[in-house]
Amino acid sequence: MAETVQIQNNGNDYHFDAEGPGDWKRYLGALNSMLKSRLFTHRPFFLAHAMTFGCNSRCKTCTYWKNISRMKEDMKTEEVYRMLDEAYDAGMRGYYMFGGEPLIRQDIDKITDYAKNKGFVTVMNTNGSLLEQKAKQLKNLDFAFVSLDYYNDYDDVIRGRPNTFGEVIRGIYELKRIGRTKVALVTTISSMNWGSMRRMAELASEMGVGISFNSVEQSMDFGQTTSETTPNFDLGLDPEKLKEFYRTLLELKREGFPLLETEEVLEDFVDNKSWKCHFPKMFLYVTPNKQVYNCDYTYAYDLRKGSFETYFRSEGFWSYVKSAESCNKCVRTCVRGYSYTYGLFPRQLWGLAGQARLLFNKEEESCPVDGSTARNNNGFSRTRPRTVRH
Repeated sequence: MAETVQIQNNGNDYHFDAEGPGDWKRYLGALNSMLKSRLFTHRPFFLAHAMTFGCNSRCKTCTYWKNISRMKEDMKTEEVYRMLDEAYDAGMRGYYMFGGEPLIRQDIDKITDYAKNKGFVTVMNTNGSLLEQKAKQLKNLDFAFVSLDYYNDYDDVIRGRPNTFGEVIRGIYELKRIGRTKVALVTTISSMNWGSMRRMAELASEMGVGISFNSVEQSMDFGQTTSETTPNFDLGLDPEKLKEFYRTLLELKREGFPLLETEEVLEDFVDNKSWKCHFPKMFLYVTPNKQVYNCDYTYAYDLRKGSFETYFRSEGFWSYVKSAESCNKCVRTCVRGYSYTYGLFPRQLWGLAGQARLLFNKEEESCPVDGSTARNNNGFSRTRPRTVRH
């Protein structure tokens, strides 16, 4: 029988089983919540939580780090616990942690463990700078998507932080060595790293991880109730380059590189096919101070004054759902992929099934930076690892 653990924080008690639900029980719970949403409720089953207004990077393609003065508004540990309880009761079974940079939170291990033991599938998007020193705290994390925008230390320039490239590479291998976390790179292509797609795919293959690509888009001070956009026109891809971007990804996918995007998604981007977006029925964005924002960064609801249930029944939520279905503006490969999965597209589902080995196969791999070993959780055929070029 699992031991019941009690956490006390500021006078509040939180209880959960130390062992928690088994992995497959949690994964099946997430699948069940997705199917329930798809067939019946059409409500989000993944809580996407921007955990902090702070960030230790100064990326050229992002303005979120300018919100660092608002870190005092971040939810406290016990507030996050309560939100997770509320989200679980509302039927959500996935917990996606991002930021800002989630790893700058001192309680990141407590929150991750609480979510997992509650029954959530836990996912984190991180810049990777603190992965090496916090890997032990993340040993129970299910999935990590690590941002890396170049295959050598030019990544430091893009990220506005010295030594980022080495930190990320070492951190990924340390996380894989310590736990069972499934790891993938996330690369955002802009005019600063245009032409690096193939080399990034090669790097992912050498490291034994998956990789997902997106193109730079307009960014803004996310989390502000009065949004002020800051378009990165000088860094963005024009329509011709954007189409070439998708063509290149499709070519890499067909060559066997471990891209997370399916061929169907990439082909439809190349052909500029219209599609129905189901993103609002899948993910709910919540800011560090517990406000709900739409995918276009417009303010939607204040959870501090209401509840998930109330929002999901509101006219505002259903208006958002309907408007997204015919949006067709999104350039994100992941969003189109999520929508195809939610739509139960046979070819999309077949493609995802073929990628299961990316997550669950393991073998030993050496870190190209310091030579340490880590289990490789990638089953794709690839070239043998070689030293990362600096």
